Amino acid sequence: MKNDSGKNFHYMGLYTFSYMALGVLTPLISQYLAHIGFSGSQIGIVTSCGTLCGICGSLFWGRIYANMANKHILVIGLCLSAGAMALSNSLVTLFFPFLAGFGIMYFFQAPVMPLSDALTLDDGKSFSKARTWGAAGFAVAVLVTGYISDAAGLVCIFYIYAFCFICAALFIYSAYAERRKHGLTSTFVPPGGFRRRYRDLFHNRRLWQLIACAFFMGGTNVANNTYFGFLYTQGGGTVAGIGIAFFLMAGSEAPFMALSDKLDKKFTMEKMILIAMAVSVARFCWYGTSPSWVLLLSTFILQGFVNGIILVEFVRYVSKLVPESHSGIAISAYYIIASNCSTILCQFVGGLLLDLSGPDGIYTFFGFFNLAGLILYLAFGLYRPKDDTADRIIQ
Repeated sequence: MKNDSGKNFHYMGLYTFSYMALGVLTPLISQYLAHIGFSGSQIGIVTSCGTLCGICGSLFWGRIYANMANKHILVIGLCLSAGAMALSNSLVTLFFPFLAGFGIMYFFQAPVMPLSDALTLDDGKSFSKARTWGAAGFAVAVLVTGYISDAAGLVCIFYIYAFCFICAALFIYSAYAERRKHGLTSTFVPPGGFRRRYRDLFHNRRLWQLIACAFFMGGTNVANNTYFGFLYTQGGGTVAGIGIAFFLMAGSEAPFMALSDKLDKKFTMEKMILIAMAVSVARFCWYGTSPSWVLLLSTFILQGFVNGIILVEFVRYVSKLVPESHSGIAISAYYIIASNCSTILCQFVGGLLLDLSGPDGIYTFFGFFNLAGLILYLAFGLYRPKDDTADRIIQ
């Protein structure tokens, strides 16, 4: 039974600092690798290896999370391990040692996000309010880290990244301590363990339909971070303006996440996802017409609406379709397929299209990729609210 008491303070801190860590690393890691002498192909290998190791980490740690009693301790360990690996990577400039260290770092880092979602939902906290702080933290980190790296050098991204994850771990520990104080944390594990496995999810048809739809949405939103700069400069914008654009776009996600509870009550969660998917299709298809940088900057709110709704509501929908005991592995499966696997595909195809047809071709592909997800969402009837009790896992 979920605990609805208490405040979101601990979880707000967790999301703020864990997503700040991502905002510190993701925009600048390619520039850092180029700075220490890595070629373009080596940069591509390193970043792809990180995503692949993240998939393995999410599978591995997701199952351990589902079978642990004190789940907070696991997420604390993942945060501290990711931070420690970042500090180690700051000392390495050779390709193969760095590749190995970066892959290990992602093995610990990638599961933090899905397991934080599961932890927040399992603890009965307001997921939308907590996740809002993640969007705000990411936006601030993107803007501030650029200025710090100019003054202190790009290697500082690893130190800031580690600091952010240490802070995230402290907030998780404070939540854990509060639960212990109220007698809500149990160390009891049934003989032989809980035995919660990914194959327990296989017969949940509606869950896999939802994840299939999300696959056509998640990768484009992440790949947009890589390719938007090319579209922006092609439209007449400056390189310096890209950072401001990202700050506005990422920052605009926070208010929509905060409003998601109210929007759900008015339109339902299922219909809000449908609306956000339709807006995403229209947005990327319009981007494919190569609008000017002024139009791109003035319509930053479109990303806020799409990501602010989708990033919260898809996770909620996944959690709704499974019992609380299986939310950890279900959300991990969602992130693995709808985020990581989709991102690998969109990044790869986007790179090919960049050479063949430029940014216009990339975003036209993104638009039609999203359209496939929208069509499936309608075909599966996922936009219709229903009692999903019959579709849940039989415990």
